[in-house]
Amino acid sequence: MYRILLFSLCWCTLLAGSALAQQVFSVKQYGAAGDGKTLDKKAIQQAVDAAARRGGGTVVLPAPGVYLSGTIHLRSHVELHIEAGATLLGSPRIEDYDSIRWGHNADRQPYHLLYADSCSNLSITGKGTIDGNGESFWQPYEKDAAGNMVIPRWLLPKPRKVSPLIEIYRCFNTTIRDVTVKTGGGWNVHLYNCDVAKINGINIDNNIYSPNSDRIDITGSSDVIISDCYIKTCDDAICLKTTEDSRTVHRVTVTNCVIETLCVGLKMGCTESNKDMTDVTFSNCVINKSSRAIGIYVKDGAVYDRINITNIVANTNAPLIFNRPIQLMVNALTPNSKPGAIRNVSISNFTCETEGRILMTCYEGGLIENVTLRDIRLSYPMIEDPRPMVAGSGSSQFPKLSDHPEAPGALAAVVADNIRNLVIDNLQVNWPATDTIPASWRHAERIENGSKRIHRFDYSKARQTEMSVFWGNRLQGGYLNNIMAAPSANTAPKYVLHNADIRVLY
Repeated sequence: MYRILLFSLCWCTLLAGSALAQQVFSVKQYGAAGDGKTLDKKAIQQAVDAAARRGGGTVVLPAPGVYLSGTIHLRSHVELHIEAGATLLGSPRIEDYDSIRWGHNADRQPYHLLYADSCSNLSITGKGTIDGNGESFWQPYEKDAAGNMVIPRWLLPKPRKVSPLIEIYRCFNTTIRDVTVKTGGGWNVHLYNCDVAKINGINIDNNIYSPNSDRIDITGSSDVIISDCYIKTCDDAICLKTTEDSRTVHRVTVTNCVIETLCVGLKMGCTESNKDMTDVTFSNCVINKSSRAIGIYVKDGAVYDRINITNIVANTNAPLIFNRPIQLMVNALTPNSKPGAIRNVSISNFTCETEGRILMTCYEGGLIENVTLRDIRLSYPMIEDPRPMVAGSGSSQFPKLSDHPEAPGALAAVVADNIRNLVIDNLQVNWPATDTIPASWRHAERIENGSKRIHRFDYSKARQTEMSVFWGNRLQGGYLNNIMAAPSANTAPKYVLHNADIRVLY
């Protein structure tokens, strides 16, 4: 009898939970016009708050409709559902956004379209669109003397902008699924100090020259799954970060995504790298037009450990100089930065069309160790000669000559400086077969990331220099085993080694 009573109570609880989850709150019932002109912020917020007071439910933006809004505060146990054919449109007026709190830099501003703080069981779903109206927060395109737009040139932001567009802060069990997110004013989706989050099946579409337009940023968060997403943007596509005001990052997996970006496709750190990151996987992704397909950076004392990257297809056909298929770098953000470390990294089954080099550099005092690159295939439609542009480099994500006098201009498909236990196994390199460079690779201008330097290449020759397979300096341990790789010309050695205690198998 006791078991029957217990079962009945459990079943009633499940039924109650199911009924609760099915509560629907249409924003139309709270006065939303959905005409794209009337500010619907108040009506949407009332629907969200009503759902929260009832213990949870689904707030629906019904189709058809364009719902103009400023900041919406999301709540625990509430699903914001945007129907196919409906759009949540950010207001062009910064005054319509709540000033919530200031972040650590100009990209983390106090203005957001969707904001959640300390919520649990939160969802943003639907086949509809979240449009940040980012153009309202950008400077106009640069124009020439005749009044024509000058491209490719990056757009510049206005001092105040909505960034991040979606800010999820200190939340547990967050789901973002199926929606299309477009045209944020700066950063787009930001998980900050969150636990257990799933971002699945979303489309993110931004202007390819938009300013500071990171698409998905994971700061100080753990147990995060990102899968089955399409991402197009100018700045970093998916980036893991730690900051002075964040926690560490642990257990993050990114898989089955198609990415187009002029910056880094899959990234860890850079200036935001003063706390540790561990247990990270990137897999089964296609990365198009990136400056760097994979970028792993420690600049402010963090330790990155246990990183697996596999099954990546990419190209670095971005209108920039110094494009890199893969980059690992440890250096100092400021003279007072603590030395950091990258260790236990495996990158395998990576295929990339590129004109640039894989760069792995660590400054004195830092550490990069236990790195394996296996089954790497590089195809060159052209070979960039980095030497004429190395002097005066202004990018914080490119090795400094003061730390590495030779590596920034070293002529090899793979360049490594100050690495312990490095394995390069089955690297394959296809050099240009002719001097005919595909039209898609002949950019009229190439810009340096981090500066305004513009370079114009001579596209009449595909080989602007000849390259070795590998250049290494200050190497301790590991091996090179690349039977199918050869230098770009017989005049170049296969391997160039300085101060290198590394086994050469082939």
